Amino acid sequence: MPTALLSKIEIDCILSTKDEGLTGDGCIYDLSSPSPTISQPERLHPGDYVKLRLWLPDESSCIFVELAEVQWVKHHWIKVELLITSPEDQTRLRQFVAVEDRSLLSSRRKSEQILIRA
Repeated sequence: MPTALLSKIEIDCILSTKDEGLTGDGCIYDLSSPSPTISQPERLHPGDYVKLRLWLPDESSCIFVELAEVQWVKHHWIKVELLITSPEDQTRLRQFVAVEDRSLLSSRRKSEQILIRA
């Protein structure tokens, strides 16, 4: 992976679903120093790359997204598009969306973008 794509920002997020797709409440961490610090959404800009740890309700293990791209930031809301996720985690995410949404046709697209309140 090119070093320009290596992210120093990670967002931990607890997921839920809504009609418009995946949403979650998250916390932004700056990983550029030896001890991670909490950061604010205003630090992010469209085109920035981040890592994600996504927690599904009632599950003890997270879904790890190696690379996601920030689409937009508005107040405390961030929209990200998932770029690199393991096949296993992609499957878990799609299953979560399908169970919550009951619409298999839309579950693929809905599992590729997440709206996060940080």
